[in-house]
Amino acid sequence: MAFPPTNAVSLFTAAGKRGLLEVSRPHGGAFTRDTLLQDGAQSLFQAWRTDSTPLYRHTFGPAVFDAGLTLFGWHNKPLHDTLYTQPAAVLEQFVARGHGTVEHYPLTAWAGFDHWSANYYHWVAHTLPALRYFLDHGGDTDVFLLPPLTPWQEDSLALAGLEPQRRMIVHPGTRYGFERMVYTDFIRGKADFTSSTIARTAYRALCSATNPAPLPAGRFIFIDRGTAPNRHVPNGAALAAAFMQLGFERVYPERLSLREQITLFAQARMVAGFLGAGLANIAWCQKDTLVYELVPSHHQNPCFLAMCIQGGLRYWGELVQTGVPGQDHTSPATVAADTSRIIRHARELMQHAMHTG
Repeated sequence: MAFPPTNAVSLFTAAGKRGLLEVSRPHGGAFTRDTLLQDGAQSLFQAWRTDSTPLYRHTFGPAVFDAGLTLFGWHNKPLHDTLYTQPAAVLEQFVARGHGTVEHYPLTAWAGFDHWSANYYHWVAHTLPALRYFLDHGGDTDVFLLPPLTPWQEDSLALAGLEPQRRMIVHPGTRYGFERMVYTDFIRGKADFTSSTIARTAYRALCSATNPAPLPAGRFIFIDRGTAPNRHVPNGAALAAAFMQLGFERVYPERLSLREQITLFAQARMVAGFLGAGLANIAWCQKDTLVYELVPSHHQNPCFLAMCIQGGLRYWGELVQTGVPGQDHTSPATVAADTSRIIRHARELMQHAMHTG
């Protein structure tokens, strides 16, 4: 990637060294039915393996954080590898704002969120593991940087055990200066395709704090994307109705509190749904829960298979043709999903889930 002439530097340059958080081995998925259904269908991502990318913590200072750009700097030089899912032009904006007012704090702060922190998946996959590591390794007077919080984000912090005095809410439009900054690779998505022990520990801690009551028979859950604008399917309502006729509960996760979501998914025997933020709730599922992911043909992303591997869940990926050429993560489907095929496979997987695990 070519960066504009902004004297941008790397985290490693600013820190001078880095500390290893963890390294995980490559793992493949546990595919239900030995990856083959009665009609010969096979699961998506059979050959895929999690990454063995090492995860690091970077400590540097003096540090600057621009909350509006969600970008960190060192001696007013932007750290280009903290520019997560934003255009390189943001680096120039960081430099241009360098002559403005900075609120200085003589303390150590830890990076706590990314550019998409309002997205449920990003919060679960990036903030919660970073928070777990902070709680286990941060100093007593260190603070964890956070955006203005939604109720479900506030609940997650309470369940994780983050005391108010260790939180620091930062606001867009303000630039903050710190004596020292700790940045973990979770915040820039480096753990998304690994089998992270730290992430798994973070999710188990929230489940334990919620203490969901077990259900012997388990629950069969279909995640409805509702009015979500991204990757809309023309016949989504009909597909959801077909899942309900099969015996699935139709769930809108965004209408539930975080505690309700954790409890619901911890009681699941099988979870089905399209790739999307709501599927991040499989983080709360118990070992051997079956996940049936409907994957749009124009956004074939194995991040939820990685989460299944991490949590010891069984997986089946159904490729859903959308009629959208190329690859992107927002376009709606231009053709209806093949409901008969999806439901036929769901019925077979459901029977398998009821007799295993």
